[in-house]
Amino acid sequence: MQTMVAFTTRDHSWVGTVGFRSFAQEVDVAVGLALKCGENMRATAGAAALFKDGDDGIDPQTATDLENERLVTAGLREAFPSHDIIGEESSAAAGGVPAVEARPTWIIDPIDGTQNFCHGMPESVVSIGLAVGGLPELGVIYDPYRDDLYVGVVEEGAYLNGRRLPPADEGAPDQLDRSVVLSDLGYERSAQGSARLAAVYRALLDRNVFAFRIVGSTVLSLAWLASGRCDAVIMGVGKRDTPKAWDWCAGWALGRAPGRTLRRLLGARP
Repeated sequence: MQTMVAFTTRDHSWVGTVGFRSFAQEVDVAVGLALKCGENMRATAGAAALFKDGDDGIDPQTATDLENERLVTAGLREAFPSHDIIGEESSAAAGGVPAVEARPTWIIDPIDGTQNFCHGMPESVVSIGLAVGGLPELGVIYDPYRDDLYVGVVEEGAYLNGRRLPPADEGAPDQLDRSVVLSDLGYERSAQGSARLAAVYRALLDRNVFAFRIVGSTVLSLAWLASGRCDAVIMGVGKRDTPKAWDWCAGWALGRAPGRTLRRLLGARP
């Protein structure tokens, strides 16, 4: 199945004109790799998937996931040989999520929203984040279907297609009944996990939330939060839908750059 999206490309050379004081080379390399991954995604949308959690599983992986991660990993290793790299697919193959150390560490999600991607739904993105000292500092997220390129550096600002994102408090509602809230079911299917998800969603509805949406991509949800397309995102209510580092690293940096608040509900930091 191929996704049906009218597509025209933008000129993303704007990235070189922003003038980031820190991480300028890192931004340039990550943007170039993200755009190449987007080309792969547009060419293969609707691809068949295998499942990382078994034949009856719900966590898909496509050849494009693997190719995108290979492409990004190779490009980053060539440009920054002293940096560490954590990728979703390599972590799945290794059977665990590595700890994010103090060294500069790239954290990659080659396709976030793979279920959407497999079904030809234009709601998936590539995510490349850089953490230093264990905290996200840089985020590049590319939505290949809208040709939306998000770039953010903490304390320097965030941009969408060359437009600087406004401060978080500019025009944002301060009441739940005027707020658009995004969430995700993730892979939680246990009775206890489902009950916790349902309880949170009911609490939002009981408090007359203005609108509640499930996009199917944690990274895209965070990008929309940073750009003001929604007002809040809540994830990780159940054990199996808790976002991993590749789900939040780039989005965390992108959101922090214009002053969004991202935190654990139970804990001090991501």
